[in-house]
Amino acid sequence: MYYPRSNPSHSKNEWPYVSVVIVNFNGRIWLEKFLDSVLLSEYPEHKLEIILVDNGSSDGSIQYAQNKFGKNSKLRIISIEKNVGWARAVNTGFKAARGEILVHISSDIQVTPGWLGEIVKVMGSNSVGIVQCNSISIWDRETPDSGMNFIDKFGFSYGYAPQDEPEQVFFAEALAFGIKRSIIEEVGLFHEFYFMEYDDQDICWRAQLAGYKVFFVPSAIVYHVRGGSVGRTYFESFRTRYLYSRNQIITLIKNYELKNLIETLPVVIGVNITKVIYLFIVNKPEIALAILRGLVSTLSVIKPTLAERERIQQKVRKVSDKEVMGSMVPFNPMLLISFLKSQAKGKRFVLKCTPPTYKELRR
Repeated sequence: MYYPRSNPSHSKNEWPYVSVVIVNFNGRIWLEKFLDSVLLSEYPEHKLEIILVDNGSSDGSIQYAQNKFGKNSKLRIISIEKNVGWARAVNTGFKAARGEILVHISSDIQVTPGWLGEIVKVMGSNSVGIVQCNSISIWDRETPDSGMNFIDKFGFSYGYAPQDEPEQVFFAEALAFGIKRSIIEEVGLFHEFYFMEYDDQDICWRAQLAGYKVFFVPSAIVYHVRGGSVGRTYFESFRTRYLYSRNQIITLIKNYELKNLIETLPVVIGVNITKVIYLFIVNKPEIALAILRGLVSTLSVIKPTLAERERIQQKVRKVSDKEVMGSMVPFNPMLLISFLKSQAKGKRFVLKCTPPTYKELRR
């Protein structure tokens, strides 16, 4: 069986220090329901801190957290005056954190008691840099909320059904994931000009370029209110729609070797234009216009994108694109169409099968 584990029987003094960062934006209702579960996580108290970063909420989230949990020694609260975007908010928490392992969860997540220990066990391997929790829908506690996540060579994302054991994936969805501090120091924090969307694909890509693996951990179970923070699907927010299209392109620009960038970029632009035409045909012009805006707005961030590309290619990259692309899945236009249709109906799209690379990744 190909998956790494550290010894789960080590003493409490040998557990690494973990910092859990929770980013909240107008999520008081979810803090009331779920923050208790994080504070009660089964992990040595002297090796755990929880940092709540409030990203400019206007619903009384900060006052609630301070009144109910302000005296809890494990909890620190950081307040940001206005919404600065998910990427910067997480970075704010990570910069303030003391942990060897940095974990982020959304404020609309309820954790199970042993979730942190399961993360730490898999991250005991030197080759593993990032892990994703097993996120299950809060509504029925059964339906996968986020599966084993892959991209194809053009950067389109696919979620596959979780397996029974930890398995290598291409990226960890950042709603509930852990990363070693040493990886952050090597590849950098989230790039803040993303604001949100594709920032998790990007940091996982950088980690793999540096020679580390990303794993999905089925035993690290959390329950997620899909839509509690930013909307259930790709279609619910104009900002989400255009950032998704823009950030897909800038992620390719930053991380690919030049020859692969030249091969993939025209295809991605062509596919997005095809999506625009399709969305006009099915009478969703507002979504089509958002995608167009995303394509055009790439130019507004081209300077920081190229600066990051130079840094990544010169200072982060230790392996070739060929090695990283070994954990991608083949491009499948029919799956892309199915994704659009399911998202248009407000449904999550998790494939009920194993990814094409599954057997190869287990070797």
